[in-house]
Amino acid sequence: MSTGALDWLEEHFPRDFFDETVAQRALRHLGFNEKRALFSDDYVLQRTSEGFWYEFIVYEIMLELSLETDRIQSIVGKGADASAYSVGMRPGQNGFYYSERGSLTVRGNGQNIAEMDLLFVDGRGNMGFVEVITSAMELEKFYEEIHYKKTLLASLFGQETVPFVLVSSVDVSRYDSILRIAEMPDSLILITNPMEEIRTLIYEGSLRRRPEKPGHHPKRIDLSSIRPRRPFDYKEIHDRNRDVVIRTLLSCRDGGIAVISSAINSLSKKIMLGTLGEAGVKAVLRDRKVRIKDTTLYADDIKQRFSRVVIAFDIPAYTPVIYFKLKEKEVYLKLIQNASGDLVFQGKRTPAPYMSGFYEWLDADKPTVDSRVAERYASLFLGTS
Repeated sequence: MSTGALDWLEEHFPRDFFDETVAQRALRHLGFNEKRALFSDDYVLQRTSEGFWYEFIVYEIMLELSLETDRIQSIVGKGADASAYSVGMRPGQNGFYYSERGSLTVRGNGQNIAEMDLLFVDGRGNMGFVEVITSAMELEKFYEEIHYKKTLLASLFGQETVPFVLVSSVDVSRYDSILRIAEMPDSLILITNPMEEIRTLIYEGSLRRRPEKPGHHPKRIDLSSIRPRRPFDYKEIHDRNRDVVIRTLLSCRDGGIAVISSAINSLSKKIMLGTLGEAGVKAVLRDRKVRIKDTTLYADDIKQRFSRVVIAFDIPAYTPVIYFKLKEKEVYLKLIQNASGDLVFQGKRTPAPYMSGFYEWLDADKPTVDSRVAERYASLFLGTS
């Protein structure tokens, strides 16, 4: 059953959107290059910019609608309305932070663990969120993403349920992930007219107009004013989870992942078990190739090329992730498992500002993994007998 806010939005949110004023107002949140990209010949750039613009159209609609009802208590400002400066990522940060472009994020130990397109407080004081999409691509993991954000907000604010609204410019109502989301408590799916129609509300001359400066909005609040009722320490949650996983790996021979998933706190998105010693490297990489672009390595090559190896796994997929630190460089190579069972290069992790919090956490002192744990990790996550 929906909350009062979702019932009201289902009735009043415009499905056929043809409000030129709101469409123009949404442009104020885009940077110069994003506005230009709306009329780019590069299809990918154009579609990306349309996604940002549509997101801010929904934001501006929600601001207007909130003034018509007491079922929406407040809307969290974003984009050009974000009054607080973005704070650089660093370990120990837990809670709500603006990104550099004014997006709404939740950090756990200095890394982004969730980003919401919109946040609002309903008439009952419950925190809810909105996600906005303009494409049916990449919906495979969308249910898990929404489930995690609902779990996270429920934990932070002590709510039994979390109101959620999906607004889409494409009809995704028949996709399996969306059908599953629609069945979740307090969830609403809204399909508007397509982007091709909404685009008719602007033209290249629109970009030359001076953006309208909004006045005070009585229901707009700043993200910095939000304080979770149940503050959390993401690293502490992680470390407790890691201890549970290690105990499970040492004691449970059957149904390991099922036991792990039932025992850990689901707020963790990744568990780092620790660093591998020489015996641990051999246990994990036994008869397994490590492919880094055009180079193929084996267990005996690791010590010569890397100063550190950290084993981990992602949640909720429970897929293995191994980080190799290059000698004399502040660079970790992230490797994942391919279909043939080998480890393949996926990307780098560095102290760059947008990933500095995660890098510092990854690079911090970690316990050396017992060789028995390394063997169980290989057996459970990499399929080594």
